Amino acid sequence: MKRIFGLLVLSLVAFPVCALAGDEGTAQGKAAQLDDMVVTATRTEEPLKEIPGRVEVITQTQLKEMPVQTVDEALSYISGIHQERSYGVATHSATVSMRGMGNTQGRTLVLVDGVPQNTSDMGSVNWNRLNLEDVARIEVLKGPAAAVYGDNAMGGVINIITKKPTKKFEGSLSGSYGTNADWKFRGVAAGRSSEDLTGLYARVSALTHTNQGYKDTPSEQQTRWTKNTFLDQKSLNTKLGWDFGPGTNLEFQYTKDNQTVGEGKEIMAYQGTNRGYDTDLFQGRFNFAYEGWSGMVNAYFGDTHYSRQQESITDNDNFSKFLNSYSRTDTKVDRQSYGIMTNVSKVWGPNTFTVGFDYKMGVMDGTDYQRSYPPIYYATDYGKIRNYGIFAQDQLRLFDDKFVILGGLRYDNATTFDGHYDTNQPKFSQYTEYYDDHTWDDWSPRIALKYFFMPNLSAYASYAHAFRAPLLDDMYRTGKMMGKTKISNPHLGPENVDTFEIGGDYEPVDNLKLAASGYHSIGHDFQSYITTSSTTQQVQNVGEVMIWGLEFDVKYDPFKFTNYDLWKKFSLFGNYTYNESRIHKFSEDPTLEGKLLTYTPMHSWNVGFNWLNPYLNSNVAVQYVGKMFSDSTNTQANAIDPHALLNGKVWRNFDFLGKYGELVTMSFSVQNIFDHRYYVTRSSDAWNEGRTMYLELSCKF
Repeated sequence: MKRIFGLLVLSLVAFPVCALAGDEGTAQGKAAQLDDMVVTATRTEEPLKEIPGRVEVITQTQLKEMPVQTVDEALSYISGIHQERSYGVATHSATVSMRGMGNTQGRTLVLVDGVPQNTSDMGSVNWNRLNLEDVARIEVLKGPAAAVYGDNAMGGVINIITKKPTKKFEGSLSGSYGTNADWKFRGVAAGRSSEDLTGLYARVSALTHTNQGYKDTPSEQQTRWTKNTFLDQKSLNTKLGWDFGPGTNLEFQYTKDNQTVGEGKEIMAYQGTNRGYDTDLFQGRFNFAYEGWSGMVNAYFGDTHYSRQQESITDNDNFSKFLNSYSRTDTKVDRQSYGIMTNVSKVWGPNTFTVGFDYKMGVMDGTDYQRSYPPIYYATDYGKIRNYGIFAQDQLRLFDDKFVILGGLRYDNATTFDGHYDTNQPKFSQYTEYYDDHTWDDWSPRIALKYFFMPNLSAYASYAHAFRAPLLDDMYRTGKMMGKTKISNPHLGPENVDTFEIGGDYEPVDNLKLAASGYHSIGHDFQSYITTSSTTQQVQNVGEVMIWGLEFDVKYDPFKFTNYDLWKKFSLFGNYTYNESRIHKFSEDPTLEGKLLTYTPMHSWNVGFNWLNPYLNSNVAVQYVGKMFSDSTNTQANAIDPHALLNGKVWRNFDFLGKYGELVTMSFSVQNIFDHRYYVTRSSDAWNEGRTMYLELSCKF
């Protein structure tokens, strides 16, 4: 692996030599012109090309052209990102991780309009809640970003930026039907008082989505209790704001989302085993810009009522033993999160100085009721976590902006308090306790350099530190999880990582873009599920983890300069990721040393084409995910085999019907065209959804 990393260093050093050996005048004339502005990397608006790090952007147009149904599926096309949606659109806990951090929730920070979405108890993100019709763009900052964001930003940051109106009145309606009786209806109405982008604006979007699901258990393992998974969702998002002038506005948002997700088993309870999410989100944000000063105040409050109804039976054949083998547990968890994020920036000559302060609070209040038979057992778990951080950052441009230096430092303080667990169930009564408060603090530095050898050739190098505080569920909750009893660990400590990264971008001709990145991360006190007995497990700090990775990206427009409209907008794209994440040191269980982190494939790649033409537009891609393990001991019995999926989408509008036809578009997309079936989780009875097809008709006005 070190040899491969050395080759990447050599290739980046060779970039300028190869380029300068050619026709310099021609190369400069064909330099890439990247005018995109991004806010996620520095929390200030900066040109994408000047960021000394790896930032990817998915635009609204690209999102509509991709053969995807959810936001997290779109992210899976980015190198360095691993996404899991085991049961298709009816997946209740889709995960997204970056840079080999494993599928442990909370190591990748997810934002919507700058507001953190990771829950304090599980670290998870409810990806189903995100309506594709609301997304204006997605910015992905790879690598640790704790220097400006603090907790959770170990692998990177994903910022989903939502739409705002640009016309006095605009809107859209769409409906789609797909595999497993999947029905989606979306509607948007928006407008503003003036088209000069000042004054009052408002936007309302609504989504209703139902899916009858499929039987995720192979036929030979199904029982009389096996049912289809399912999804029933309704969502409303409202936005009201006022633009005072360029860069200055006040905006309020409210989102209401309600979901019920079935898990494929029904014995006695109505709808069987299922999860419910009832969410209210509020946000108020003020942005300002004046004579070189800019800043932001972003306040938010989120309230989610989570429920789970779980039932199981150990004897499927003997009905007379039904009651003795049947169990049911109902779970209720109230999750609250609120906070404020602030930053102020000043452009002063070649410098952009930024300082900021963040505060957030997370609350978990949960109860499990075991309702199988009298007596009714209960278990309650409660806890809070408070985080605050202050940071300072400077971006310096030298030598006519050819050399960019970015430096930042952040101090964070995290405290868990009011934690307790209580139960009347005898076998868990030993864990009843009011836990002591815990406080951790950490300094997160970041330094990054970028140099432009020519306008079309650049390289960067960086170092960053990041940390993640423990999750409330891991510290304070004892109960059933993944077929075993999970025991709380009130002494769990934070994990942190140091990452070194280099990379480069080269555009030898106007229709070819190349990018390469390499990273080495050293993780300290990483957290992982450890088996403590044949029936119990606990999240523990497992010691040191070593991560090595390479990413390569290419985009080629072979017919960009032809005069034929049919081929002019035909483009090829591809990327490859190599990642090796291994436990390096673990004194408590040396047998785990050298083992790969769970759910981290060593190899993955995407390759495909996008073809826009006057007749029928299309996007086709192959996604490959290599072998990975679902247990910490890397046993072959729990390995998830490599798989490659072919996905595609075709679409066109009805412009041949005149100006009104231009407003109507029909699309047809297929995921997993060859219907490849494989086991998707640590459980040997869980199959993926297989081939899915969707037909959509949309109209804008």
